[in-house]
Parts: sequence; C-alpha cells; structure tokens
Amino acid sequence: MLKTVKALHLLAMAMFLGSILGHITAGFIPGAQDDPQTLLIVRQSIAVATTYLTLPGLGLLILTGALLAVMGKRPIPRTRWLAGHAILALLIALNAAVVLYPTGQEALDAASRFAAGAGSLEQLHALKGREAGFGAVNLLLALTAVFLAVLRPRLGAAKT
Repeated sequence: MLKTVKALHLLAMAMFLGSILGHITAGFIPGAQDDPQTLLIVRQSIAVATTYLTLPGLGLLILTGALLAVMGKRPIPRTRWLAGHAILALLIALNAAVVLYPTGQEALDAASRFAAGAGSLEQLHALKGREAGFGAVNLLLALTAVFLAVLRPRLGAAKT
C-alpha cells in the first residue's frame, strides 16, 4: 500500500509541475501576447489544464502526502524537513486558491472580452503579470518542497 501511495504522490507531482510548465510555455506561442484569438485560445488552454491537471494534481499531492506522513509514522513536528515540506504545501495551496485560480479566471474573462473587441489588452497584461509573479512563487515553493523531500536536511535539533 505504501508503494502505491508513493507512486500516486509522484504522479500528482508530475501533474502539478507539468501543468505549470505547460502554462509557462503556452505564453511563447506566436501571437500569445497581442493577437486576440490566440490570446483567448491560450487562456482557454491554461484554464483546461488548471481544471484537469494543476488543481487535481495539487489535491492528490496533499492527500497522498498526508497519507505518507501517517503511514511512515513520522511525527511531523519532530521531523523538521517534513514539517517544512507540509508548510510549503500549505503555502502553495493557499496561493493557488486565493490568488492564482481567481486571477486565471479573471484573465480568461479579460481575454474573452478582448477577443470580442470589448476588452483592454493592458488589463489582460496586468492580470497575466500578477499570475506570472505569484505563479513563479508557487513554482519556487514547489521546487523547494521537492528538494526538502529528497535531501531531507536535519534543519537543526528538534526540541524535546
């Protein structure tokens, strides 16, 4: 059972990180910065990937991570790298739920308005900038969480 949960955790990480890298590369499609129809298609693609990869991957990561912590019988407060890993997961989930998902939805709406001739390219670029900044934060947090899990540093002595 433990091996299955570990495999699901790795699959969830691939879903989560892979979709984020897909979001980033979608911005390099020719016309993704200024062509109304291309912008709309890119935003729709990002929304689909968020719905079917990013958020389910994040949810599965949190679920399997909690299961691994319980099944591994590691007390989170006394295992500092695991506590750090859990805190990073919480920060990633909060950033995704409070900032990134709503901003992505606003950007999709702005792209739809812009493609219909009623929106502002400047507003869309402002939303994309906000998404890029907070997305970079989540990517760095996720990579830090990966390195914590792989390297498992002691991070000082646990208090007894």
